[in-house]
Amino acid sequence: MSVHLSSVAQQSVFNKSKQNKQMFFNYTWTDNKELSRDITFALPLRQLNKQSHKKFIPELAQQYVYIELHKAARKINPKEARVQIQRRGQEIHIQVTSRSNKLLDKWQRSMNQSQDKALDQYLEENYYSHFSSYLGQEAVKPDHLRYIKENQAALLPIAQAVYDKLPSNSETRSYVNLVLSWVQSIPYNELKNRLTSNGAGYLPPLSVVANNQGDCDSKTVLMASLIRSLLPDVKMTMVFLPNHALLGIVLPFRTNEQTLDINGLDYLLMEPTGPAKIPLGEIANSSARDIAGNMYSLEEIL
Repeated sequence: MSVHLSSVAQQSVFNKSKQNKQMFFNYTWTDNKELSRDITFALPLRQLNKQSHKKFIPELAQQYVYIELHKAARKINPKEARVQIQRRGQEIHIQVTSRSNKLLDKWQRSMNQSQDKALDQYLEENYYSHFSSYLGQEAVKPDHLRYIKENQAALLPIAQAVYDKLPSNSETRSYVNLVLSWVQSIPYNELKNRLTSNGAGYLPPLSVVANNQGDCDSKTVLMASLIRSLLPDVKMTMVFLPNHALLGIVLPFRTNEQTLDINGLDYLLMEPTGPAKIPLGEIANSSARDIAGNMYSLEEIL
């Protein structure tokens, strides 16, 4: 089911205060049924102050790769091949010369592998990953899957605070919907173009909580992390639309709810971004149009 963005999620209370090396948070908001909800939790200051994410600067990545390539080239016996490495604008050019075609192919292939490995290493050290759009455009984006994996334990106090608000023996859907309405109520920052952005606008899950704001990628990663905290085995996927993101989860669904078939499994869709109060299984009309037009790419959350 798709919906118009009519009912807007809004916090009525947001407070935070330091006490005994912890930050205490208090939220009050209204859910998609117009019920007032509230949670209170505390997080260690040392976790909130931990910085892992920096904006991606192509020149620094290129410099890192350039240095690593020179290290690799120095390991080649000059009797087998010689290597020239040049930086031209945004690209690095590798020229291998050898008297033997076999050795030429060997060391050209080796240097190309060294280049790919160096870039992958730089991305990993700086919390970035490769990304392909639905059109096959290649880019670099924050490593969302890594943030989800590394923040499950840190976000457990929030997940527990939400879970404790539910009646005993509540079904999984109730937990997901309550978390969803809370994440939707967090003020929204517009996502910069994922293909051209340097990642500076992205906030990791704890930073979204600490700053009480986030773009669609940031809020979707927070949502996935909170689900993963209490539901370690449920299947999920991030759905990247042009300048937007959804989350899909494998749960029992109703016939009128919005799902996406991925390899024979139906993923129930949700809109963590807000500010619309949209329950699990419903998405915005614009999101539905993008999905109907196959204008999306996927990233399975392991």
